[in-house]
Amino acid sequence: MTSNNPRTIGMLIDTYLPIIGGAEIHVLELSRALAQEGYQVKICTAAPDASEKTRSEFEVTRIPSLSGGHWRAFLSIIKALPSLAGFIRHVDIIHCHYSFLMAMLGTLFGKITGKPTLVTLHGLGTLDSSVNKSILRKLYRFVSLKLADKVIATSDEMKAVALRFTPENKIVVIPNGVNTSLFTPAVRPQNDSPIVLTMRRLARKNGVQYLVEAAPKVVKEIPDVQFWVAGEGKLESYIHQRVEALKLQDNFRFIGIVPHHKTQEFYQAADIVVFPSSAESTSLACLEAMACEKAIIASNLSAYQDMLGKDNERGLLVPLFERVDSDYDAPLTLPQARIDAFSGAILSLIRDPELGKQMGQRARLFVIDHYDWQKIANDTAAVYSAGRD
Repeated sequence: MTSNNPRTIGMLIDTYLPIIGGAEIHVLELSRALAQEGYQVKICTAAPDASEKTRSEFEVTRIPSLSGGHWRAFLSIIKALPSLAGFIRHVDIIHCHYSFLMAMLGTLFGKITGKPTLVTLHGLGTLDSSVNKSILRKLYRFVSLKLADKVIATSDEMKAVALRFTPENKIVVIPNGVNTSLFTPAVRPQNDSPIVLTMRRLARKNGVQYLVEAAPKVVKEIPDVQFWVAGEGKLESYIHQRVEALKLQDNFRFIGIVPHHKTQEFYQAADIVVFPSSAESTSLACLEAMACEKAIIASNLSAYQDMLGKDNERGLLVPLFERVDSDYDAPLTLPQARIDAFSGAILSLIRDPELGKQMGQRARLFVIDHYDWQKIANDTAAVYSAGRD
């Protein structure tokens, strides 16, 4: 990419802290790791004000009026252009996240100014036309991926989908990372009731409803088992109703949204962490649980196979779905045989904690070798330094 020893990176993302999500944490942790390598990082977003801690860590520029629906956001572009132009003027490389409005604006400014631009894709749903049916979303995706000098996919599956929109020579696979100094193992008291944790947004694709259906068989065998549900979302009411209908109130604890700086405490407190998702790329939550040496149960998606190993080296894979690629149109219920397989996996790890411990130890070593943020930053910096094709 063209620039003599570029040292100032401009991160563009539609939402940022205090809004918590995988992409927002990705930007924060990548920025921290890049700063360790000597880069100066500036962040530009349309989200609400960041916390004082975030402000003191990085310079955050807030673009006004990029909210309130797709068309309203589109019509506000003219108002936002001066602020964005001022931000772009003071960076060497434009690194956009997602393929939404900010990415389209960032790549357009990159072409106008001659500054190198990258787009990191987060979540397969951003590329799925069945999920993002908005004409404007399709426009943002088309323009940003067309104009970007490089596109970073966070998994091989995401790369395969991105190939529909951009040539292969523009795509680099760099996964999500984990702060392995923050997410560390902790010893739980042996006499505590077993805790099964899910820390996911309560949406169909994340499969928390399947955990509720699997719970009765587990409770029948281990009455004091506790299921912790951390997250909120559209499926919350339904999940509460099913817990009540199955008379599982004493076994379920609904925690709500957990601030990211406290998530490691919940992973460390749990015995088992579950990811019964029907759609996933490189799950930051799964990687964080792996870094904490947790016993993990996940669906049989290819993304989880990549993280946990196809032969259950680092966690148990349960055949919840017929297909191993992501499907955002998740069913509300599954055949009983698949639910029973989920229950059986939970019971096996509760009964054999040594098995979970061994898997967890292998999982942490795997994360350190492949997903540590400093490695991710170095790989990203190599893309910054590469020549423009």
